Amino acid sequence: MSEVIILGAGPAACLLGIALVRHGIRATLIGRLRPTVAVEGLSHRVADGLRQAGCTAATALLGPQWKRVSCWAGANIEMNGEFAVDRRVLDAALIEDARRAGCELHMGTVRGLTHVAEGCWVVHWESPEGQQRTASSPLVVECRGSTAPKVAADRHISYELVALCRTFEGAIPQPRTTMIESFREGWAWGGGDGHGAAHVQIVTLPARVSAAEGGLERIHTAGLDALEHFPSRFGRLLRPAGPVRVRGIRPTLRGVASSVDYLRVGDAAYMVDPLSGHGMFEAISGALAAAPVVNTLLRRPDARDSALKFFESRMEAVFGARSRAAYEHYLSETRWPGSAFWQAVTRSPGHASTEASPSPRFERRPVVEDGFIEERWVAVTPDAARGVRFVEGVDLFPLAELIRSSHRPPCIADLARQLCHPPPSIGSAWCWLQERDLVAHALAGV
Repeated sequence: MSEVIILGAGPAACLLGIALVRHGIRATLIGRLRPTVAVEGLSHRVADGLRQAGCTAATALLGPQWKRVSCWAGANIEMNGEFAVDRRVLDAALIEDARRAGCELHMGTVRGLTHVAEGCWVVHWESPEGQQRTASSPLVVECRGSTAPKVAADRHISYELVALCRTFEGAIPQPRTTMIESFREGWAWGGGDGHGAAHVQIVTLPARVSAAEGGLERIHTAGLDALEHFPSRFGRLLRPAGPVRVRGIRPTLRGVASSVDYLRVGDAAYMVDPLSGHGMFEAISGALAAAPVVNTLLRRPDARDSALKFFESRMEAVFGARSRAAYEHYLSETRWPGSAFWQAVTRSPGHASTEASPSPRFERRPVVEDGFIEERWVAVTPDAARGVRFVEGVDLFPLAELIRSSHRPPCIADLARQLCHPPPSIGSAWCWLQERDLVAHALAGV
């Protein structure tokens, strides 16, 4: 019996499995490859995360970075580059990386879950050959993305959009380029590989798709015709190389996402607008953040409450930050105030804007330490509401305590000697505390 069963075989599932194996936890993945073609842009942070996780098969697919162009709010700007990959190929490489790391993998379709008792799950799944099988585990992690069944009412649901994706041939040969462009009824993302192939995704309102005549092909073509910069870069003689594929977009924060023997990670926990540019990054970073939570739930039962508090607070904070990022990006496009699309996406982000800025203080909060979740003192400020523990490697709370308890003006050299850190690092941490008034008054109630 595995210590953890992970449902899914995408980036979140594979990265979590690799991280758990490194903690010495037996992890089993049960899932299947995505059935449809999808081209996706990956940021440098995603590439760095894959490298740090040792995903050699996945990183070998990246190749040179692609040029990235933004045509938004009337400005045409070349931005930091990114990588573009076929998600099916990337997912297959990540599965290979997970297998090499020591994960047990079963390719198949999950048909159901039975929660026998706390710490006892039975997973019912079907092999590609149609055989009905079961697997048991004390802890299950749901990583099947937006297809994962809901277990409670969603906490927050935002606007609903639809993405129409299509691949073409006949694009103007050029250096590999990805591009984003806004238009009256939505926005588009796409890329050309330099060999005449291009992929274009049109994002618009569902009502526009359902009300239109002529099918999905006509809607995609109308969106492509509405673009100004895409045709000038990729050409107007694109030839369809496949059907139009559709997927829904609805930023959502799921309901119950964690318990002592169950977690939801990646899109199964929260989905963000792809305009935020963090979809793949959230899958990877969420998986890596979940690993110490799982480690704590399994091996330190007395710290379970802290582990779940860490997991839930991180999920809410990240979802709020990504919602705010997409909202502010949409707000920056002001050319079509009467458009139904731009009115829909520039309404208040709701969940993202409800948190009040905290006053500067120290609080005990759950943090990651040596692969587990522990309660430690962190500095909470308006510009760091989730808390900061270290500045240049210096633990802020012991430094603040030393300064506060000193009967004379602090000496950087003395503080460095007592805390065993280089004087420049102590000086930077001290300045950080002073700028936020954390020495003067925030420690008075600690």
